[in-house]
Amino acid sequence: MFAQPYRVQLAAYVEKVPFSYFSEAHIFGVYMLTDQNNIYRYYIGEFRERTEADLLVKEARSQGFKNAYVIDIEEQRRLCGKPCPYISPSSTYSDESTEILNLQNVFFGFNQSTLSMESKEALDKVAMVLKENPHLKILVSGHTDSKGSAKYNISLSKRRARNSRNYLINKGIKSSRIKAEVFGESIPEKKNMDSSGKDDPEGRKFNRRVVLAIYDPNNGQIPFDKAE
Repeated sequence: MFAQPYRVQLAAYVEKVPFSYFSEAHIFGVYMLTDQNNIYRYYIGEFRERTEADLLVKEARSQGFKNAYVIDIEEQRRLCGKPCPYISPSSTYSDESTEILNLQNVFFGFNQSTLSMESKEALDKVAMVLKENPHLKILVSGHTDSKGSAKYNISLSKRRARNSRNYLINKGIKSSRIKAEVFGESIPEKKNMDSSGKDDPEGRKFNRRVVLAIYDPNNGQIPFDKAE
């Protein structure tokens, strides 16, 4: 258990923002952690009691950070699994369902870049959000597990990102609204190997993915629908 298991997330962005953005709003002590999807998350405080964090959320929302909410660090650790490679001084694990449809993963079979029926259904939902919100854009990030060479995995992650991008274009989303990035095997969501050093097929399947992050191009922020 964490000694101080709660923190407040002020906002999540697809790109870094300067800390002056928060200090200009008279919010100080902000720190940034990247998550398993390479999303930049900005936090303030670590609290022993949930009520303390709730009070800070109300204050942050009153100062314009309407997406502020309480993070239960222990819950995130459980979601990540054990051992979790992300709970560290510089990184974190984040349950992407907190951003509802605005941050999603679609998954692929081993050495595959073709979209499954489940992936197409997820992309259909994302396309609908983009059609209903024409001011928003999307970042499409391709990833792989660690099987194969690093060079090959960059190529494979590029095909996965390209196929996802093309699917959205075919659904009527303009290419100018879609930004694509590729990471190969460099940012796994789960461990490729278990704690004993053996291959972990269960972990690898979560790494064969494309991350879909819908964001506001005016500030890079990922909107979500959890604020009360």
